Amino acid sequence: MATVKFILQSAKDNAPIYARFKDARIIDVKRKTRETINPDQWNPKTGKPKNIQSADKTTLKHIEDVKKNLIKIESFILEQYRKRNETEIINGIWLDEILTAYYSGGRRLEQLDYLDNYLAYYITDVLPFRKNRGKRITDATTKKQITVINKINDFLKSQNQRLKVSDWDVSVSNKFEMFLEGQGIAKGTIGRYIKYPKTIINHAKTLNIEVNKNIDEIKGYTTETPTIFITEKELQEIQKITFLEPQLQTAKDWLIIGFYTGQRASDLLTMTPKMFTNIDGNIFINLHQQKTKNGVLIPLHDEVKKIIDKRNGQFPPVFSDNIESAKTIFNKHLRTIAKKAEINRLEFGKKYDDETKRFIYGQYPLHEIISSHVCRRSFATHNYIKVPTPIIMAVTGHKTEKEFLNYIGKDFNDQSKEILQYWKTAQQQPEPETSTQTKTAN
Repeated sequence: MATVKFILQSAKDNAPIYARFKDARIIDVKRKTRETINPDQWNPKTGKPKNIQSADKTTLKHIEDVKKNLIKIESFILEQYRKRNETEIINGIWLDEILTAYYSGGRRLEQLDYLDNYLAYYITDVLPFRKNRGKRITDATTKKQITVINKINDFLKSQNQRLKVSDWDVSVSNKFEMFLEGQGIAKGTIGRYIKYPKTIINHAKTLNIEVNKNIDEIKGYTTETPTIFITEKELQEIQKITFLEPQLQTAKDWLIIGFYTGQRASDLLTMTPKMFTNIDGNIFINLHQQKTKNGVLIPLHDEVKKIIDKRNGQFPPVFSDNIESAKTIFNKHLRTIAKKAEINRLEFGKKYDDETKRFIYGQYPLHEIISSHVCRRSFATHNYIKVPTPIIMAVTGHKTEKEFLNYIGKDFNDQSKEILQYWKTAQQQPEPETSTQTKTAN
């Protein structure tokens, strides 16, 4: 029969009380509890505090608290022993874990049933080692998951009850979505955010933590994505203008380089001559994209070469050493130079509203909504149909044709229409003269 007895091993004041756990002659282990008592107030025969009647109020209260706690500890140890599984090794380490669990609200696995505890564990013990298709997830994906976890924790603090991992279902996800909307987060971003908890929480199954059986019914969503680009003719209108302000001239040069290299601003604004590589007498830009870690090889277009030559073999200067600040400044200058070039055609896009503190989607003059991302999208759109799609994707870094077509606002039906238009145009061209002389094949 399993028993718990409490003992002292010190004669000093505030001696720690040890729990001794026994089961017949098989198990006999002891570990220190967090309770303390003066040995003069302890009965070693009963393993309990003495029934002292005369002492100051503080001492009497302390003795009474120790008595109550020891009863609870004994009950907790015996309960955990009864609930043990076949794989548990009952030894001093086990007893130490049980005592720690008593003071911290439950054994570790039981604590991880609560969503806030599980998320903390996920960040420290799971996320740094997560893989996708055999490869460690990227830093960008890690940051996204941490951002979403922080949002979930903010949401949990707003609730009137503590949620368990198993509570996260469609209903809770809908509440989380409304919480995000209340924070002024863009609808498209919310659509991505609500699918991440499913990925994070589903991992709890590997720890034998209960997960809601309906969690897979939670679906993310996308919103209509603006496909803003500038045409080659519009770029030429910008090229005609000589800007007296050096930073505007610099922004114009970066726009031209971006138009013919098709890279995100985070890669565009970090280009250096060290990336040049000569292959069979032709110059290419060899870089690894920051977001995807993909290596891309970009041929040096004549318009880009003109800028490099004009700047004595160098790329234009960046606007700031901080890439995010550089992008912000670049965006501001792009809107200025596009306005001066009268790029006014209406496009579907988003503008930030200072009053509502959120982006408002609608039709705006292009110069009001142009940003650095116009470089990559313009490259993809400008070269679509003219250049085989896989070749464009090799530069932009898209993985699938479906992803690429969605990026430029096309679908497979559009592709078929483009081919038809190409054929019609070709049919309108005069056929080359052919010889009427008949040849005989031997």
